[in-house]
Amino acid sequence: MRALMTAFCAWAVPGLGHVVLGRWSKAVYFFLLITSLFALGVWLGGGGSVSAARFPFHIYGQYGAGLPAFVASWIGADPLHATIDRLELGVLMTTVAGILNIIVVVDAYEIARLDSSKA
Repeated sequence: MRALMTAFCAWAVPGLGHVVLGRWSKAVYFFLLITSLFALGVWLGGGGSVSAARFPFHIYGQYGAGLPAFVASWIGADPLHATIDRLELGVLMTTVAGILNIIVVVDAYEIARLDSSKA
């Protein structure tokens, strides 16, 4: 059960699962990497790079970033000032950030599972 809760924390906020496990350096690294990549993608896309209506298939990868994706899609502005190149790059960056966070979630889950099996 601890491993599942750790995985949920890791998904909700990038790096939080590693905070729960007491691995602060990894937590800070993952938080900075994933949130800055995601924020840069949102900025490049003019706030509209996270949109289920406009990008139905990318949204699955983007929601891997956890709560930041929900906030970005809720706040999401219409990307009128973003060129199509910047919008596409923003979509790509937010999707990659989500996929990276899924890898971090699996890492946190496996660490928590192995720690509980040793106890």
